[in-house]
Amino acid sequence: MSQSDRQQIIFCFILASTALAVAMGIGRFAFTPILPLMIQEGKVHLAQTAWLSSSNYIGYLVGALSLLKSKRHPLFVVLGLTLVTLTTWLASLSSFAWLLVLRFLAGVASAWVLVSISAFAINWLKSRQVASSGLIYTGVGIGITLTGLICSYFIFQSATATIAAQSSLSPLSSRLWQYLGVIALLATLLVTFLLAKINSQFATTAAAKANPSKAAHTKPTHTNPTSSSIQPPAKLKLANVLTAYGLFGFGYILPATFLPQIAKQWLSGQSYLLIWPFFGLAAALSVVLSQRLQRRFDNVSLLGVWRVSQIIMAVGTLLPALWQSLAGLMLSALMVGGTFMVVTMAGLQVAASQVTHYPKYNLSALMTASFAFGQLIGPLTALVATGKNIWLALLPVSAIVLLIGVALLWRPYQHQQSLNHV
Repeated sequence: MSQSDRQQIIFCFILASTALAVAMGIGRFAFTPILPLMIQEGKVHLAQTAWLSSSNYIGYLVGALSLLKSKRHPLFVVLGLTLVTLTTWLASLSSFAWLLVLRFLAGVASAWVLVSISAFAINWLKSRQVASSGLIYTGVGIGITLTGLICSYFIFQSATATIAAQSSLSPLSSRLWQYLGVIALLATLLVTFLLAKINSQFATTAAAKANPSKAAHTKPTHTNPTSSSIQPPAKLKLANVLTAYGLFGFGYILPATFLPQIAKQWLSGQSYLLIWPFFGLAAALSVVLSQRLQRRFDNVSLLGVWRVSQIIMAVGTLLPALWQSLAGLMLSALMVGGTFMVVTMAGLQVAASQVTHYPKYNLSALMTASFAFGQLIGPLTALVATGKNIWLALLPVSAIVLLIGVALLWRPYQHQQSLNHV
């Protein structure tokens, strides 16, 4: 591999992980660590947070569906990141009604980036025989961690400041949205620059795939760029995989949205500020660990990784309802944060492996739409539950739903085939 090729691969990893860090860490999940502060400041009420979450997830569903047949992946990466930047900064100025609109648009933008990066970067890297392409998903955990640390730092500083100092400033939640908006802008400029750097090489590869005479001179196999295996993977029941992914979306979303708020309700002092950065750190490290395990143990299939991870997630989701302490909540953050990106990565890679079996569909978009539909229903269940300890009822439901998804993945093959590699 030439120095130029290595540089292009590094650029691709940086742009993909940065795009995911902004789209997910800020566009999707910045709301989670800021939420307890917004409730404390009286900007929103607990019941309204379910509507704001659902608005974001409706946008996520719409964004995924809008890309079902799109192939203009770099364009939608840039558009999505630009929209994340705008909606994040404007959230500092908005009333509840406008926040509903902004959270919807942020959801659309997040889906555009996730689907487009998954289709663009994963295929680009695999066409160059990069085995660890899934490492781009560490960007999600890195984004969550950095967002959580920024929010925790300013919230802690505000809690220790004098009343006079606080009164001279705008509400802290508004300032946090502005800070994150500036970070999103800088990251968007970086991603746009790196896309321009590698886009010409990607276009050359696409042209080679379209021209068989030129493709014959390249090393990668272009009949199925999403798999490095010569033997095509077993055909899966698409309905099982899509439904399981949707149930995953429903099951994980309550702890992923409300865990800091649950911690603030059940813990004293500022210790709840540790929960969200720890959640993100677990997400980033879990992707690295799962990639290493898959390379070391060839008999570990992506479906197996998905099943085991979702079982661990179900236990972590149930844990806060049984153990209401800092240790219990930290362990829950570790188990849910340490598996949700592994399941996301495994699910999207399982979908990518099925391209030859279902060539008419954009499977990444279908999976994301199913996931979005599941996570949309999650916060709505919080609207029908009442009382101070609604989490004691809702978290066990989420855990059961996750286990149902695991059951659907137990034998999902179209012709009862065994799957060693996906």
